[in-house]
Amino acid sequence: MRPFANVAVAALLSGSLSAQATAAAALPRPHIVVLLSDDAGYADFSMHGATDLQTPRIDSIAANGIRCSNGYVSACVCSPTRAGLLTGRYQQRFGHEFNFPAAKSETIGLPVEERTLADHLHAAGYKTMAFGKWHLGYAEHFHPCARGFDDFWGFLQGSRSYLPLAKSNPLNRLMVDRDAPAESFDYMTDELGRQAAKAIAARGKEPLFLYVAFNAVHTPMQATAADLEGTVGPAPRRKLIAMTKALDRAVGMVLDALGEAGIADDTLVFFLNDNGGATNNASRNGSLRGRKGQHFEGGIRVPFVAQWPKGLPKGVVCEAPVIALDIAATSLAAAGAPAPTDRPLDGANLLPVWRGETKAPPHATLYWRAGDNFALRAGSSKVVRHGANTMLFDLAKDPGERDDLAAQEPQRLQELLAQHAAWSKQMAAPRWGNAAANVPDEGAGKEGQADKGGKDD
Repeated sequence: MRPFANVAVAALLSGSLSAQATAAAALPRPHIVVLLSDDAGYADFSMHGATDLQTPRIDSIAANGIRCSNGYVSACVCSPTRAGLLTGRYQQRFGHEFNFPAAKSETIGLPVEERTLADHLHAAGYKTMAFGKWHLGYAEHFHPCARGFDDFWGFLQGSRSYLPLAKSNPLNRLMVDRDAPAESFDYMTDELGRQAAKAIAARGKEPLFLYVAFNAVHTPMQATAADLEGTVGPAPRRKLIAMTKALDRAVGMVLDALGEAGIADDTLVFFLNDNGGATNNASRNGSLRGRKGQHFEGGIRVPFVAQWPKGLPKGVVCEAPVIALDIAATSLAAAGAPAPTDRPLDGANLLPVWRGETKAPPHATLYWRAGDNFALRAGSSKVVRHGANTMLFDLAKDPGERDDLAAQEPQRLQELLAQHAAWSKQMAAPRWGNAAANVPDEGAGKEGQADKGGKDD
């Protein structure tokens, strides 16, 4: 993999890129693929410096396109992140603020009043398909096939076994559209890659939108014997390494299928993770403080890469803060599909940023909230409210959030708190309570604990 261009977005402005941007504006609408991993640590990718594992296929997306060094998700846990990603809106706008318990409910899920990226792209003539973990509601009216997707191959719950289940329930069973066939696959991560690859090979004339939500590397910690072979280290970390190997392989299946179909250059591919690394799967967030369930960088900053060979430059590092909410706006812009006019999209179209057509960052401020805990990033300033502590950090100097400036810069802190309060007033009240207790701050770089089983979070 050739080195990334070590430049900020503002430095991308050049005659060659301007010419490329002009040509890209005339491109036909691309196929769109969103690849989402689950509970992976920020430092668990070789493009981010991992040394005990390799992710060459995921890394290749960055090498062939854009790596966002300040890529975020809109929540520090699974379900709210997915609600934000698929709607392009802060999930707090419609009360989807927390995960929900693993119990069938007719009322808990992504509100039916919200329209998903699949809804918008389907209306624009795209074939829309979802694979893997849903975690946005269990009742019939929350099902992927009721939320804009033509087809679904996956499961509804927040986690499940990677192996076939002889006995399942309506939440964790494999579903093909709305049916529940007998489970006969070998390993879920590989099978998700195969199913997505088959859909690409069998495509019709319509452009494709594929949402592939892997449950890897979420608990339960289950790896194949072949992937475990040759891994070293403590048992929990060995399983994480093996599961990551399978994740990278499955991403490769999708990328290879695009190439074999002759559409790789005409496909906009995103890869990101749904939140920071957890503690029960041995993931690592490196120098970033915190973990899944927290608004420190280790809970919300994630790997975020994209490629579109005909429409984006290659091997560029985007240093401007971006967020998963941007995927919807960017995809609609690439597809030439109209954005909704009856409600705001909070995400930004990143194409002008990535093509070097603008020096302006896509967001002046990013916001997070989960009950009493919250965060705000404005430029390099970041406020974190965690339990009883309210902290202020300068991420430009202190990306690991170790130097609390709250006492030194009280006026700046109060300005940012007022800004967050004003945003928060525009949001809705949570539709349901928090399904998990607040997690204590364990600082930075702590390796995860042993497998505790597959919890629905």
